[in-house]
Amino acid sequence: MRELFPLSASESDFLWPLPAPKPPRGGLPSFVEALQVGVLFGALCALGRLFVHETHHIAAFWPADGVLLALLLRRPVRYWPRILLFAWLADAISVLARGGTISMGLILAGCNMVEVMLAGVVLWRGLRAYRDVASPRFMMLFVAAAGLAAPALSGLLAATYHSLAFGDPVATIFRHWFPSHAFGMMLMTPLTLALMDPALQKRFSRRHILRTLGAFLSMLAFCLVIFDQNRYAAFFGLVPLLMIAMNQVRIAGTAILCFEFVAVASLFTLHQHGPFWLMGEGDLAKAVLLLQCSGFLMVLWIFPLAATMDRQRKLRVGYALGMRRYRLLADNSRDIVVVATLEGRRIYVSPAVEDVLGWRQEEWLNHDATDTMHPHDIPAFQRMLKGLTQGIDRSSFRYRTRHRKGHYVWVEASMRVLPDEVTGEPDGFVASVRDISERVEAAQKLEEAHRMLQQQAQRDGLTQLSNRGYFDEALEREWRRGRRTGNPVALLMVDLDHFKQINDSYGHRAGDQCLRHLAPLLREVAKRPSDVIARYGGEEFALLLPDVSLDAAMMLAELLCIKVREAEFDIGIGRPLPLRVSVGVAAEIPDKQNRADHLVEMADRALYTAKQLGRDRAAHGNQEISSAHLMEHMQ
Repeated sequence: MRELFPLSASESDFLWPLPAPKPPRGGLPSFVEALQVGVLFGALCALGRLFVHETHHIAAFWPADGVLLALLLRRPVRYWPRILLFAWLADAISVLARGGTISMGLILAGCNMVEVMLAGVVLWRGLRAYRDVASPRFMMLFVAAAGLAAPALSGLLAATYHSLAFGDPVATIFRHWFPSHAFGMMLMTPLTLALMDPALQKRFSRRHILRTLGAFLSMLAFCLVIFDQNRYAAFFGLVPLLMIAMNQVRIAGTAILCFEFVAVASLFTLHQHGPFWLMGEGDLAKAVLLLQCSGFLMVLWIFPLAATMDRQRKLRVGYALGMRRYRLLADNSRDIVVVATLEGRRIYVSPAVEDVLGWRQEEWLNHDATDTMHPHDIPAFQRMLKGLTQGIDRSSFRYRTRHRKGHYVWVEASMRVLPDEVTGEPDGFVASVRDISERVEAAQKLEEAHRMLQQQAQRDGLTQLSNRGYFDEALEREWRRGRRTGNPVALLMVDLDHFKQINDSYGHRAGDQCLRHLAPLLREVAKRPSDVIARYGGEEFALLLPDVSLDAAMMLAELLCIKVREAEFDIGIGRPLPLRVSVGVAAEIPDKQNRADHLVEMADRALYTAKQLGRDRAAHGNQEISSAHLMEHMQ
């Protein structure tokens, strides 16, 4: 489990991470370690000068400065001065041991210290920024600082000193100094860091030791065969073997492979053997220069190549690990995980499809998502796919899909685009599909309950007609619509005649029965869906009739009076009770000068007119009552 889900991945992207510098361990004082480093550096310098003396003052590479640079990079900067001091003194002593003067020893050792210190400061800043020796930017910085600038500066200082002290040509001294020091920096610094790298130590574990030793020994044996002859310049044959060996020992082990090549090549070339001696045409200086240039170029390309190979290997391992994680999560998820092309064809389906929808994995693979989708949801799905191809990174979609038993199930798919590994363009999508049937059903029930509550809030409890609040909203709505369309709005105000006498004679319960029996008759008159019938208050009702003229409204009002007059109302008193209604009619085309309340006022006045004319009739707002007519009905 920890292999699939590591607890920490802070340096997981580094190929060759250099640990943060640490102070000396084991209780040893820092000056003791500095003394040890100085002794090691002095011994390498003495060995290098001995080797140079035995090879006619020609050195293939200078190892000491590269080793010292690597040791500095593994220690905090505050310890550098004492380390450099001891190294400087040890180097000066090695010059004295070879017969040099004190001034010569101090100056030449100082040149080495300048070289190491310049490269160290630049690379220390680079490591603070990148923390990875194999990063391309750090490699470029290493070549520029340690491989070129620092050896060039130290070589220029040493050549100037020799020219002033002994009269040697500056170019001659620089030509001997710079290539060997530059090559030594490029070779020995990675080698020293590799030997201290825990990753290289893992290559010698029981699991990898045979392949690791096989790679190193094969490289060594092939180098010996190539350089122990003077007939063929066949060292380029090392390239295939080198790449195979690099694949086994990783980037840190590559430093050892390079050292094997350079050590064997230097040994045989300086003893007048091998391809470089053959190519140098008997000139040792020319042969060594060819060796240095070839070795420098080999180091220059082999480490970036090794880093590229390790990155590819790491990507493959990471991809395989990611797929294992993904399959582990997908196979054990209660949601259906689907990977599909941008056309909707499924290429992977998790086992949850059988638990959720009853289908087996193979029944869903290589089929279009629309094959089991509800036909009404397909257009929206296709629009969503089009959006994914046009740059939308993620989306969610609710739809109905068919269960294996035949019924449809509501699901929700959360989708995310999968880019192509090469072009980065959308290549497919991954979807997490969840059964939301219970949620949709609960939402529908909640919506239905809300609708019922809203209807109850807008209805009169006694007659089940609309109440006064709903009527006011509907009147304002139809009045605004009439302003836009220019169509009239009619209103019938209906009042049950002598309702107070009914309550006084038979009781309020009987009065309520009268109102209930009147409601169906009102519905028979106002039949259209747009008509609104409301209990306006007490025994008064309102009929809102959109797009109805005054004449048509009067006809409906008179029809209502007839229906009420002909109806028999059984209110539980032992006999049918005759009822009558008075209706006030108003109709008007809405305009900006009048408000909706004006229509109600007109209908109220018309209702008052109907009552004054003797009830059981309809009247409109323009109808006038003559005094004689009024006196007739008053009598």
